[in-house]
Amino acid sequence: MIEIFLSASVPLPDRNRDFFDTADVFLIREAIRALIEVILPVGRITFGGHPAITPLISLYVEHCKLEKDRLTIFQSSFFQGQMPIENNDFCDVRVIPAKKNHLQLSLAAMRKAMITSQKFHAAVFIGGMEGVKVEEALFRKYNPDAIVLPVPATGAAARMLFNDGKYLPELDNEISFASMFRRNLLPKP
Repeated sequence: MIEIFLSASVPLPDRNRDFFDTADVFLIREAIRALIEVILPVGRITFGGHPAITPLISLYVEHCKLEKDRLTIFQSSFFQGQMPIENNDFCDVRVIPAKKNHLQLSLAAMRKAMITSQKFHAAVFIGGMEGVKVEEALFRKYNPDAIVLPVPATGAAARMLFNDGKYLPELDNEISFASMFRRNLLPKP
């Protein structure tokens, strides 16, 4: 079974406009759907709960009739009372204790727990804001031999990661997400 780390979010207009202005919400949704459809039949996806992403994943898993036990969601208890109701749809939700009731320290603790929770085959970065960039650096630190796959067509932080890194040029405007994930994430026969 392959283990995939997903870092994704839909940028907000009241935050850094560099993320929001380049984001393609439709492609963010489509990339997440394709990742679910390609990976869950053969592997597991671990991700940080997010008010826009968790409901999408729940919807896609239900629609495709895939196994919800192949998803692991990490949350910080800092957000207790604000977590998406869709968290209840999943078997493996891990709530990491908040740090001194401080948002950034709590997110850092959750991210470290999530990214060090297992040996990952790959990380996929879709859309996103500052947190996606932080998670990419942390992922590389703890998973130096794993595949790192930003999805640049989704814009936002994923586009920035692609532009700042050394990736295959053909990924630049790729929107056949299922094919991209099969080629880059699944074991070769």
